[in-house]
Amino acid sequence: MRLDIAGLAQREDFARAGVTLPEFDVQQMQESGRETPRWIHVGPGNIFRVFIARVAAEMIAAGHQWPITAVVPMDPKELDTQLAAHDLMTLGVTLREDGTRGLDVIAGMSEGLATRREDDFARLVEIIKQPQVSLMSFTITEKGYAIRDSASNLQSAVVDAIASDPHAYQPHTMGLVAGLLVHRFEAGAAPITFMSCDNFSNNGDKLRDSVLTIVEGWNESGSVSDEFVAWVKDGSQVAFPISVIDKITPRPNESVAEDLAKLGFEDMALQVLGRTPLAGFVNSEPTEYLIVEDAFAGERPPFEDFGVLIASRKVCDDFEHMKFTTCLNPLHTALAVSGCLLRFPTIDSEMRDPALAALVNRLGWDEGLPVVVDPGIVAPSDFLREVLEVRFPNPFLPDDPARIAMDTSQKLPIRFGETIKAYIERGLDLDSLEAMPLVFAIWCRYLMGIADDGAAFTPSSDPLLEELQAHVAGIKLGDELTSEAVHETLQPILSNSTIFAVNLYETPLAAKVEAFFPRLIAGPGAVRDTLNKEMNIK
Repeated sequence: MRLDIAGLAQREDFARAGVTLPEFDVQQMQESGRETPRWIHVGPGNIFRVFIARVAAEMIAAGHQWPITAVVPMDPKELDTQLAAHDLMTLGVTLREDGTRGLDVIAGMSEGLATRREDDFARLVEIIKQPQVSLMSFTITEKGYAIRDSASNLQSAVVDAIASDPHAYQPHTMGLVAGLLVHRFEAGAAPITFMSCDNFSNNGDKLRDSVLTIVEGWNESGSVSDEFVAWVKDGSQVAFPISVIDKITPRPNESVAEDLAKLGFEDMALQVLGRTPLAGFVNSEPTEYLIVEDAFAGERPPFEDFGVLIASRKVCDDFEHMKFTTCLNPLHTALAVSGCLLRFPTIDSEMRDPALAALVNRLGWDEGLPVVVDPGIVAPSDFLREVLEVRFPNPFLPDDPARIAMDTSQKLPIRFGETIKAYIERGLDLDSLEAMPLVFAIWCRYLMGIADDGAAFTPSSDPLLEELQAHVAGIKLGDELTSEAVHETLQPILSNSTIFAVNLYETPLAAKVEAFFPRLIAGPGAVRDTLNKEMNIK
């Protein structure tokens, strides 16, 4: 079996393998979608392919024509390997906690473009001008929206974008988006919604702010009109709803690829692009949420009929804060950096470690729930219990701690900083927090790039990694640091309110981090010893 349009003709082979096929003519849908595009998505990674594209496919099967034009803003090989090779289809592999699997061919895309290719960029400009295109969604990771460095200065790529012709190709994704808006405005200014589906707080606000920074820069230089700026700022014309998305989608796993080969698939082997494994399938957990603020400009898909909750901003905010700041994401980060140091292969294996399980339970139940707001659509205690007892421990969901550890510096202000601010605003005792400063200290220890066994490891990519590692570069395992030396090492990190959302030295937490750090660098095994002692594991 092969996953492409020609391969779909072998329906009996797919049926024997237990694979569900689309209930419509994929080739006809793609031809129609190219003739009349309606929905653009930027960054067609794993969560998009297995979740958002599946929602589009379900709508198409029900007669609602919302096929997606998938846009890859980075390496075109990602498009070629994961999508074009399979005629823009994906094999969704649902890894259930009982060991069974769901296998579904997902066909929600009609066209694939890589903007680094001149012809593809020209095609994208042609598409964005068409008035029936009313939605552009995004999964480009949190760093894709970043336009400033840690010192709050505009990145050089953003400075270059502002200095260039708005009509030209922009290599920075936010510059690309701002430029597409220029083309749309000049083609008639039809309303459009920019819907971020990335996994961080207030994602739509961040998207709007980043795009507007570039738009206003062009306006100041005389490259775009005041009328254009006013149009972008008008929420009835260009909308930026916030959303919350939740579905764990690990990188494609070799064991899943091997099982698919045994079922008869000839084209599901993993390929590596840089350090990233790519495949024609996406393995994921069954649990999923997508909640979108009811703030659209122009026509929108009938999301609410296909499992997407369209809700008020308050509901989005409350669910978002529950997930991002207390009940899931901070726990994930704690397991990620700890797991890398202790060389755990998967998140689920960490949950079988008594000390690590105790750490995330304390983070969630004792330190997070006191500041949770109930979103009304799921009780926080039920959500947290599912995370700790079903989702994270799922032994059939092989999620790599290093994947979760990517871009940690960009995640900390939301995943932990918001909880710190909530404690301050509510007058709660920050000195009662113990698991949180321990996680911060473990992250500082992680930045050294030395695992708990004393051997080197490669930290995951992070836009601030080089800058942060410079602060701990002189530290070695076994060093007996004075309190002054610890402070000198950690002060530039812990005082950075861009990283933690607050200056930790204005709280009791910095002193606690500084107290944990020497214990964590005492020698090989020190991370394990500290965790066991702090979590009362004998």
